[in-house]
Amino acid sequence: MDLVCTRCGEPWDVDYVLHEEPEGFARRGGRIDRCPVCPKVKPEHSREERERLDAIRELANLLGGDVDGFAATLEDFGLL
Repeated sequence: MDLVCTRCGEPWDVDYVLHEEPEGFARRGGRIDRCPVCPKVKPEHSREERERLDAIRELANLLGGDVDGFAATLEDFGLL
């Protein structure tokens, strides 16, 4: 299962984010606000990608600290 960086759109394996390099991510619960591959300048996304990342951000906020539930929800909604 994956989580998605809401800044650059990069997918990350949940176990990697939580256990292998947790200090490399700015996150709250399952919402990743910045990841190790984010460019210094916020990327310009298409309208569709902005909407997808906004939906991911809102779902993360709703599910709070339930990281596994959030990752499963991303898969269920096809947001990966």
